[in-house]
Amino acid sequence: MRNNILKAAVVGAVLSSALTACSSPAPPVGTATPTPVPASPPPQVSPPKAIPNEPGQRKNVKQTSCAAVPGGWAAEGTAANRGTTPVTYSITVFFTTTAATVLDFAKTEVSVKPGEVAKWKASKNFEAPDKVLCPMPGITASRAQ
Repeated sequence: MRNNILKAAVVGAVLSSALTACSSPAPPVGTATPTPVPASPPPQVSPPKAIPNEPGQRKNVKQTSCAAVPGGWAAEGTAANRGTTPVTYSITVFFTTTAATVLDFAKTEVSVKPGEVAKWKASKNFEAPDKVLCPMPGITASRAQ
């Protein structure tokens, strides 16, 4: 009988040890599993509903830069006047995410004498992601009368 008790004790210890090794430990009391927090979407602005645009003027206005500036973003470029009278270009630039969400926008005007090229810059202060695009949905020209 003593042999049977000893065998039962050994089997019980082995089973207890095996069961403990196969089960996962209980989480500590008072702790929670953190859940990932999604990145907040970039702030959105309401761009103008109607943006004056003269597609034929795009050949005269070029964008040479779309880059971060202290506190925001800027687009720069040149405007050429191939005519014989002074012209003023009005340029609207959107600042967008790579998924085309409009973060902000800026407008600028540049006056160009006949036969010359002038530089322009449109910038806006806003919190921007690392990558911003600068499409120009509106370019118009007004000539001096």
